[in-house]
Amino acid sequence: MARLTLRAFGPAQPQPNPAQTLRAAFGAMTGLLFTQIALWGLGHLVGLGDLGLLAHPLVMAPLGASAVLIYAVPSSPLAQPWSVVMGNTLAALLALFALRLGLPPVATLGLAALASLGVMAWARCLHPPGGAVALATVLAAPTGLQASLIWLLLTVFAGSSLLVGFGVGFHRVFGRPYPDQT
Repeated sequence: MARLTLRAFGPAQPQPNPAQTLRAAFGAMTGLLFTQIALWGLGHLVGLGDLGLLAHPLVMAPLGASAVLIYAVPSSPLAQPWSVVMGNTLAALLALFALRLGLPPVATLGLAALASLGVMAWARCLHPPGGAVALATVLAAPTGLQASLIWLLLTVFAGSSLLVGFGVGFHRVFGRPYPDQT
């Protein structure tokens, strides 16, 4: 019995195919690079460099987790475009609302995580990196309503959309279906 219990803590996934792993890693790297360059260009195109918003990271860390899902497990319901774009965007929006309440930081972090999980589940866009987006938004969003909404649209919504769009093209090049059509 103890052996079975210990075994449950071992790897649940089968040994990966090295070629598929390399392709997924390359996809995540190029997808994130493309997204960062596109966001930087978009930010300069709409004049955000003048507002100092480009001093904040445009590709937030949780998009790295989104990239893992999009490129390594593209058939997962958690990696589908609706889940990625809406899950991340709703989580950031709810975190911005939580920030407006003026609660202590620990309470704001907890409220943002709670609200994002609940709303993502309700909207059928559960995306685990969305929980990290909520936390990153509480920790890194610029202050001021206009600045934070522009940051939300540029960093989270546009970033997630660009990452998904690149993923669609990337998987087509390699003959893999994305988004999942089943």
